[in-house]
Amino acid sequence: MTREDAALRAIEALPHAMLVMDGAERLVLANAALWGEAGADPARFPPGTSLRDILRLFAFRGLLGAGDPAVLAEDALALDRSQFLLRHQRTADGARLSEVTSLPLPGGGFAICSVDITALTRAEAAARARASLLERVLNAQRGGVALFDPDHRLMLHNPAYRRHSGATPEMLAGRPTLEDLVAQLDRAGEFRATRARAHLRDILAADRRQPRMSQRERADGSIMRFTSTPEPDGGFLLQSEEVTDLRRAEDDARRRAAILDGVLEALPHGICVWGPDQRVALFNGAYTRLMEGAPLQVGDTLEDVIHRRAAAGEYGPGDVSAVIAREKARDLSRPQERRRQRANGTALDIRTAPLPDGGHISVVTDITALWQAEEEARRRASLLETAMGSMRHGLVVYGPDRRVVAANALASTLAGHEPGDIRPGRSLDELVDSLHASGRLGPEPLAARLAGDARDLDRSRPHRVRRTTPEGRVLEVSSDPTPEGGFIVTHVDITALAQAEAEALSRAGILQVMLDNTQHGICLFDAQGHIVAVNALAARMCGLAPEQMAPGRHILQVRDDQVAAGEFGPPEQVARFIAIRPDDPWRGPERYVRRRPDGSMLEITTAPTPDGGFVRTYSDVTEDRRVRDELERARAAAEAGSEAKSRFLATMSHELRTPLSAVIGYAEALMGQPAPAQVAEFADAVRQAGRQLLGLIDDILDVARAGGPDAALGRAPVDVAALALALAEAAQAEADAAGVQLAVDAPPELPAARVDERRLRRVLSALLGNAVKFTPAEGSVRLVLRASGAGGLDIAVVDTGIGMAPEDIPRAFEPFTQLDSSHARHFPGSGLGLHLARMLAEAMGATLTLDSSPGAGTTATLRLPPGITTSVVQTTQETT
Repeated sequence: MTREDAALRAIEALPHAMLVMDGAERLVLANAALWGEAGADPARFPPGTSLRDILRLFAFRGLLGAGDPAVLAEDALALDRSQFLLRHQRTADGARLSEVTSLPLPGGGFAICSVDITALTRAEAAARARASLLERVLNAQRGGVALFDPDHRLMLHNPAYRRHSGATPEMLAGRPTLEDLVAQLDRAGEFRATRARAHLRDILAADRRQPRMSQRERADGSIMRFTSTPEPDGGFLLQSEEVTDLRRAEDDARRRAAILDGVLEALPHGICVWGPDQRVALFNGAYTRLMEGAPLQVGDTLEDVIHRRAAAGEYGPGDVSAVIAREKARDLSRPQERRRQRANGTALDIRTAPLPDGGHISVVTDITALWQAEEEARRRASLLETAMGSMRHGLVVYGPDRRVVAANALASTLAGHEPGDIRPGRSLDELVDSLHASGRLGPEPLAARLAGDARDLDRSRPHRVRRTTPEGRVLEVSSDPTPEGGFIVTHVDITALAQAEAEALSRAGILQVMLDNTQHGICLFDAQGHIVAVNALAARMCGLAPEQMAPGRHILQVRDDQVAAGEFGPPEQVARFIAIRPDDPWRGPERYVRRRPDGSMLEITTAPTPDGGFVRTYSDVTEDRRVRDELERARAAAEAGSEAKSRFLATMSHELRTPLSAVIGYAEALMGQPAPAQVAEFADAVRQAGRQLLGLIDDILDVARAGGPDAALGRAPVDVAALALALAEAAQAEADAAGVQLAVDAPPELPAARVDERRLRRVLSALLGNAVKFTPAEGSVRLVLRASGAGGLDIAVVDTGIGMAPEDIPRAFEPFTQLDSSHARHFPGSGLGLHLARMLAEAMGATLTLDSSPGAGTTATLRLPPGITTSVVQTTQETT
């Protein structure tokens, strides 16, 4: 065998990927490890293949990293192979890291070698982490640690040692020797005491090859214990601890922290090299660890090793002589690979390859985890087969090639195959054709369509289909993809389910007919608020189209559609409506009535169902509510009439009694022959009481006549400003008596009014009288006249009186009413003033309003619209 042949065989035997290219970047040779990593057939890439094609293979197999394979291949192609290149390359999935070396060859061309360093990188990272952890632990130690090399130079120390020794950071910098450090400490005054000087001599004279322990007292009085321990390399480890408080009770010395556990092996694989004489030439530490229990020495012969290991059971059970014969018969002149499990339970992958010198190399890899995973996979496969056989469904597993991988017996029975037809290796098309030919797919042309669908179905997506067998059995056939590109076909007998569904559909149809013919809108919801059944009337009553209340829609979606359709009114009304109905509206009021935008009234009733859902009923109660409202209005009117009658009788009985009592009383006094001076006084009192009585009767008659047939009679132009001044003058005496200031604000050129002057006078008199009556002393009352827009006229009576609450203003216009019973004692009257004023104002075509608040006075405004006012010129013409 030539040297070249030996080299080629060695390269082929290497466990690492190797590639040799010539000067034209054409393939010269590549070993099996390279094609194994690339997952490619070497026959497709013969010698002479271009580097570009090989790099594209690597890129598209993910060996050049993540990214666009075409770009990655071009980047790799652009590298200068005439220079030595070393880089780390991670696969696209990140699972493997390789050290890729490119070496230029003397005669042109280059060689590429890829070594899997995934495990090595992980080990190095672990070592760095462990060293960092050790350093953190070391620095956290309360005891001092200092490591010196064989030359007694300081290699490392922790902060505690610096404190215990009394050294400064500058003293410990630059790797000083122990002697230098001691000298610096001496100069700093650490050894001034007599005992300390003796300790100094001991330090310098100590044999660091022997363990020793000493103590010294520092200048500050603290006592330190120093322990010196020799190291294998000739150095020593110095540990310190403060024992000031523990001199008489000293415990065992602190455990030394190991700096490093040892130097890790560069390769994770065990390697043993055998020479041409079949003797052990060398092996690494990983080999020793992996082959623990099978000792090996340099110089051992292969035959001795085989005998020794066979006798120890290293190669597994069996006759020892037969095992030895088998192992000795292995052809070491060609690469081999095998797996075996050791007696201690570990599993090894053993690869051997011949070497150019006639020897061979053995590479051992620990594959215990992989072995256990495969065993677990086989166990799970066995369990899966048992489970498949026990299933109540037919199950067929197909591979990516659409051929049967596994199936249970029930699959043949349910699908209609003969026993044993569904066996591993048969294709899906063959099984479908078999069913079609046997007539198990039913009559034509349905059978042909089913067969075609089964063959052409896209099995990369889940599918469900039902079919009925000739015996009437209903099957649900499911197809679901598997991660590796195959699929699983499941046959389930759902005959009972299909019959139940048909019965349910029939009953649902009957129920829908009943729902559609009822006079109420009905909607059934499930426990989650989704519509189960509904009739068309419910959608119409909710103001929605039928599809907006289709089964499956959620109640919140329905509510949103109703809001969008304006079914609940403007936004503020919608907010109030939703506020009492949370995110689960079915838990809101069980019965309520709302008015729809078209004016109709809808009554909504919610009742729970046994399954946790609820049924909602919509009833049109518009007519019922109209009749009820009319009855309510009639009842209210009757009650109001009765109340007015009672109030009239109560008020009039008092108001009529007072003047009548005065008339009768003074009349009786006159009949008693009073003194002549009293006759005139009593007669005047009778006259005033009679006028009061007459005024009260006039008020009652005016109320009765206010809306009568003569309401529009007596219209004539009236100078409102002059009338206001006359009324203010007439009321001045009453205002003076009450201590109230009275004023009139009437600008010139005000329009006149075409009204009944008597009625206008009565209105303004009533307003002025009320203002003076309810204004306390030192208050004021103003009669203000202003022209309003478009020719109208506003007459306002503004006082600073006691005022009233805004919510009490409507009651002030009711007849025979005073707002507070306490006022009746201080402010007498029949309560007809404002009521009569408003009735007379409305009879004239005007309006009367009040604006008031407690303690801030009242403003009564009489508005004469343009229709009953005239300009000054018109008034002059009419009067002339």
